[in-house]
Amino acid sequence: MKTIAVSEKAYTRLASWKAGRDDTFSAVIERLIPPKGTLAAALEAAASLPELPAREFESLEKAVNATRRKLRPAWK
Repeated sequence: MKTIAVSEKAYTRLASWKAGRDDTFSAVIERLIPPKGTLAAALEAAASLPELPAREFESLEKAVNATRRKLRPAWK
Protein backbone atom coordinates (compact mmCIF):
# COMPACT_ATOMS: atom_id res chain seq x y z
CA MET A 1 0.00 0.00 0.00
CA LYS A 2 1.31 3.47 -0.96
CA THR A 3 -0.02 6.95 -0.34
CA ILE A 4 0.09 9.48 -3.17
CA ALA A 5 -0.91 13.12 -3.42
CA VAL A 6 -2.95 14.36 -6.38
CA SER A 7 -4.53 17.69 -7.19
CA GLU A 8 -8.22 18.22 -6.55
CA LYS A 9 -8.80 18.23 -10.31
CA ALA A 10 -6.96 14.90 -10.73
CA TYR A 11 -8.89 13.40 -7.81
CA THR A 12 -12.22 14.44 -9.32
CA ARG A 13 -11.30 12.97 -12.70
CA LEU A 14 -10.11 9.72 -11.15
CA ALA A 15 -13.21 9.45 -8.96
CA SER A 16 -15.45 9.89 -12.02
CA TRP A 17 -14.07 6.61 -13.42
CA LYS A 18 -15.11 4.58 -10.40
CA ALA A 19 -17.73 2.00 -11.39
CA GLY A 20 -19.51 2.02 -8.04
CA ARG A 21 -19.12 2.34 -4.30
CA ASP A 22 -17.09 -0.87 -4.08
CA ASP A 23 -14.68 0.15 -6.86
CA THR A 24 -11.33 1.32 -5.55
CA PHE A 25 -8.94 3.92 -6.91
CA SER A 26 -6.37 1.14 -7.31
CA ALA A 27 -8.81 -0.86 -9.43
CA VAL A 28 -9.54 2.21 -11.59
CA ILE A 29 -5.83 2.87 -12.15
CA GLU A 30 -5.10 -0.79 -12.96
CA ARG A 31 -8.07 -0.87 -15.34
CA LEU A 32 -7.20 2.33 -17.19
CA ILE A 33 -3.40 2.55 -17.20
CA PRO A 34 -1.54 -0.20 -19.04
CA PRO A 35 1.93 -1.34 -18.00
CA LYS A 36 4.53 0.97 -19.50
CA GLY A 37 6.07 0.03 -22.79
CA THR A 38 3.78 -2.76 -24.01
CA LEU A 39 1.59 -2.15 -27.03
CA ALA A 40 -0.46 -5.25 -26.27
CA ALA A 41 -1.28 -3.94 -22.81
CA ALA A 42 -2.18 -0.52 -24.21
CA LEU A 43 -4.52 -2.09 -26.77
CA GLU A 44 -6.10 -4.30 -24.11
CA ALA A 45 -6.66 -1.29 -21.87
CA ALA A 46 -8.16 0.69 -24.76
CA ALA A 47 -10.54 -2.18 -25.56
CA SER A 48 -11.84 -2.15 -21.99
CA LEU A 49 -12.73 1.56 -22.04
CA PRO A 50 -16.41 2.44 -22.29
CA GLU A 51 -17.68 3.62 -25.67
CA LEU A 52 -17.69 7.39 -26.07
CA PRO A 53 -21.05 9.06 -26.56
CA ALA A 54 -21.45 10.35 -30.14
CA ARG A 55 -21.12 14.00 -29.07
CA GLU A 56 -17.83 13.37 -27.26
CA PHE A 57 -16.52 11.25 -30.14
CA GLU A 58 -17.26 14.04 -32.62
CA SER A 59 -15.52 16.57 -30.39
CA LEU A 60 -12.44 14.34 -30.09
CA GLU A 61 -12.43 13.68 -33.83
CA LYS A 62 -12.53 17.42 -34.57
CA ALA A 63 -9.61 18.04 -32.23
CA VAL A 64 -7.53 15.26 -33.82
CA ASN A 65 -8.27 16.50 -37.34
CA ALA A 66 -7.36 20.08 -36.38
CA THR A 67 -4.03 18.84 -35.00
CA ARG A 68 -3.40 16.81 -38.17
CA ARG A 69 -3.99 19.88 -40.35
CA LYS A 70 -1.43 21.81 -38.31
CA LEU A 71 1.16 19.00 -38.58
CA ARG A 72 0.90 18.31 -42.32
CA PRO A 73 2.62 21.55 -43.43
CA ALA A 74 5.42 20.96 -40.95
CA TRP A 75 6.24 17.61 -42.58
CA LYS A 76 6.44 18.96 -46.15
